[in-house]
Amino acid sequence: MTRFVKTALVTLAAGVVLLGGGAGAFRWKSQQYLDQLVTHPAGLCQITYQGRQHTGGVFRAGLALQGVRVACTPTTHGGPARGAVEYAVSRVWLEVVPWHPLQVHMRLDGPQSFAVPYEHDGVEDTRAFVLEGSPVDVFWPARSRPAGRAAFTAPFVHVRASGVSMTNVQGEWLWNTQATFQASVLGLSLSVEQMTVPAWPQYLQNVKAAFSMPGPYERLRVLEQEEESGQAIWPELLVQKASADWNGLKLGVTGHVRGGHATAMTGDFWLTVRDWKPFVERLQPEKILPPEQAAVFKTTLEDMIARGDRSGGKLVLSLSARNGYVYMGAVPLGQILPVVRLMQPPQGTQATQ
Repeated sequence: MTRFVKTALVTLAAGVVLLGGGAGAFRWKSQQYLDQLVTHPAGLCQITYQGRQHTGGVFRAGLALQGVRVACTPTTHGGPARGAVEYAVSRVWLEVVPWHPLQVHMRLDGPQSFAVPYEHDGVEDTRAFVLEGSPVDVFWPARSRPAGRAAFTAPFVHVRASGVSMTNVQGEWLWNTQATFQASVLGLSLSVEQMTVPAWPQYLQNVKAAFSMPGPYERLRVLEQEEESGQAIWPELLVQKASADWNGLKLGVTGHVRGGHATAMTGDFWLTVRDWKPFVERLQPEKILPPEQAAVFKTTLEDMIARGDRSGGKLVLSLSARNGYVYMGAVPLGQILPVVRLMQPPQGTQATQ
């Protein structure tokens, strides 16, 4: 055996030893980090689970949890809140790999529930939200920093009770604990290929939205008290943009959520409608509405158009949320939705297209 071959073999063996040792050290350190993450959570939250198991391989460090429940007790001006915000999920997988050493991959599998306590007119209650569908993948930074972002994806999500379904969801969650009044402490942006809403005919396509919560960080730690309705659970939010395609129309919403309790959000918004004339022109020729309803709708539409701005082919209308009701201009949205629902083509028509 030549000296060159011996040197190559020794070098290869040393490389294998170093690689194996490095992978073992990385896995051991990452496993310690994941264990500490679930046993000593930071902040005002507590994590409990029914089972825990180490997973992974030579180049992967993983942790699987079953029956996970997270309870967070916010503080108010009068001290800790009487109820906790609770999150529960059937199974959680956490994983760290050396080719993304500063990132944690978390997979949430099974139904997920959010329970938010609130008080209204002296009566305490809980608002529950349940998500189900495909597993949700979340990617967030391993290092704890004042500001950062986490990405999430889900092929299909369904919100139980409300009936809202979303396909191919992608988004980012951003935070900045050092935010001032001129910056956002939280931000959420997402895109949805297709969204189905029970109260809305057909589905929405190409849904894109971006929300933010103005700083400072104390907004997250202190929940304002409402004199009449008790604890407010709707925080102040800015709807930077929300757009979608529906039935040939291009819809866009911006606005400001100003608060409110669980069942009555308060806010003011602007609805922008593009390519609206062909939509309106279809109402009477296709006999979507009977003559009486068509006349009522025409009067309502003319009132909205008179209040809106049609410059550049756009129709800009005001939306407001008050006491659990949504108004389009001065007209309750409930008077408009029945007409809009009639725009859905008959099932036979859809099948022949």
